[in-house]
Amino acid sequence: MVPRMNTINRQQITGFTLLEVILAMAITGFIAVLGYSSLSVAITTAERHELKARQLADIQLTLTVLERDIRNAVSRSIVDEYGDQQPAMLGGSATEYPLQITRKGWVNPTDIKRGELQRLRYEFTDSALWREHWLVLDRISEDGGKQRVMVIDELESFEVRFLNPNDSPAANNVLGGEWVEEWSRETLPLAIEVRFRSETLGEVKRVFEILAER
Repeated sequence: MVPRMNTINRQQITGFTLLEVILAMAITGFIAVLGYSSLSVAITTAERHELKARQLADIQLTLTVLERDIRNAVSRSIVDEYGDQQPAMLGGSATEYPLQITRKGWVNPTDIKRGELQRLRYEFTDSALWREHWLVLDRISEDGGKQRVMVIDELESFEVRFLNPNDSPAANNVLGGEWVEEWSRETLPLAIEVRFRSETLGEVKRVFEILAER
């Protein structure tokens, strides 16, 4: 009798080749890079939108502050720290400060002992616009009672011009009058045009009518 041989069932073991593994890793890496790039672009876009929104808010606040000051201008001269009389309004490109005015409507929520009129000026220096004011109109020193706050920065320029209330036939605006680049008078102009250029958002121009009686 011939002995029966034992039969061993062998399973065929299959797997990925090295080339397939490398290809799979490459595809996975490519997808990861695409995902990271899309996420990076989304984050960058969101940051840019946030920055632009913040800059727009800063510009809107600046225009609000300027409008509040200019519309409430009054014809009241002051005496400076040297004892010299300064007109109610002065400014322009040739002056040290682009705009100096006396205004009414200075709110006093804490009941400080002071008047309702305020002397203030705007200074443009080192790409920033500053607002300065004093607790008194007729001051005895430059720094006594002066408060200074930055209104906006990252500006390339800041300029103003004044609408002279005359009957010039060359007037080309609804308010009448003629635009002049300088002002140093006790009387007030009809309006003030403010122009400034932001480093990121370009040029901004607004005209503010002065509400005071002349």
